[in-house]
Amino acid sequence: MERLPYSQWYDTFNRFAGDLYPGRYTREYTASLVCAARQISELAESKQSLIVAHNYQFPELQEVAAEVGDSLGLSRYVAEQTSPRVDFCGVWFMGETAKTIVGERSKVYMPDKPGCSLVESIDHARVRAWKQKFADGIVISYVNTDAATKALSDYICTSRNAAQVLDHAAGQNPGRRILFLPDKFLGSVSIAQSNVVDPSLVDLYDGCCHVHAKIGESALEEAFERHPEAELLIHPECGCASHCMSKVMQGNSPYQKAFFLSTEGMIRHAEQSQADEFIVGTEMGMVYRLRRQIPGKTFHPVSADAVCEYMKMNTLEKLLDSLERDQIEVTIEAETARKAQLAIDRMLSIQ
Repeated sequence: MERLPYSQWYDTFNRFAGDLYPGRYTREYTASLVCAARQISELAESKQSLIVAHNYQFPELQEVAAEVGDSLGLSRYVAEQTSPRVDFCGVWFMGETAKTIVGERSKVYMPDKPGCSLVESIDHARVRAWKQKFADGIVISYVNTDAATKALSDYICTSRNAAQVLDHAAGQNPGRRILFLPDKFLGSVSIAQSNVVDPSLVDLYDGCCHVHAKIGESALEEAFERHPEAELLIHPECGCASHCMSKVMQGNSPYQKAFFLSTEGMIRHAEQSQADEFIVGTEMGMVYRLRRQIPGKTFHPVSADAVCEYMKMNTLEKLLDSLERDQIEVTIEAETARKAQLAIDRMLSIQ
């Protein structure tokens, strides 16, 4: 996403995000953001810092970033660069993933240390107990997990390739149990999209993202009542995703215009679709990116409640403070990073 000139911040933020964050972008506050952004740009250049931001970040963080995307896409982007410093605007596990991939080549910093309800749903002791019970079992972890969970895993997957990774793991290890964690909704959708011969061998961990969990069928019904002609772009982590997909596959769903997509998949679909109007079933920060990148089409957040308070812990002011004071650095214990990297590499090798 090409950076927006500072002179356009006030108009663009209010045009594309005024309804998402009511009252946030006053002229006075936007002027202070522009001032901070200029300082950030100068510091990033002097410290050779590469700033990246997740799709769910505030608009101003997306605008100062060299790259905006999903967690794995950003980590891959960082890995392809040569900057000795990375400032990652997201939640903590994303910084860990980036650090795992870049290793000692680059230092990774974050504006804050936000947690994640999905990560917090994971009990490592419970995962270890499953591995002990099923000694030849296979553990598949979503990329949106902490480094310690990745280190306990055989494969990592993304929302884009979860079904593909599940197919590969089951095909390479016939008859062996598989634990898919932590997101039960993504796991259910992945099983439905996969060609796994015996789905009963796949155990779903009972975890979820609290923002996506709240996007249930009632939220979709209300959104469709407001925008009956819109296509639905729904993230597979959403609370109604597996239920909605089942109805769609059976042909008896009111959501026949529903598409189950990762955040990057949403952009590709919206660019190529003949539709002009979309309901976006994920955290509302994604709506800003879609509106900015595809200004000729209309995007509606599925709900005003689709906001992650963890993602929004990062601010432009905190990013500036981190650049000035060299905080907060992401570090990972070497053996944990090594094991996590093995699982990530195994995923990346799947064609």
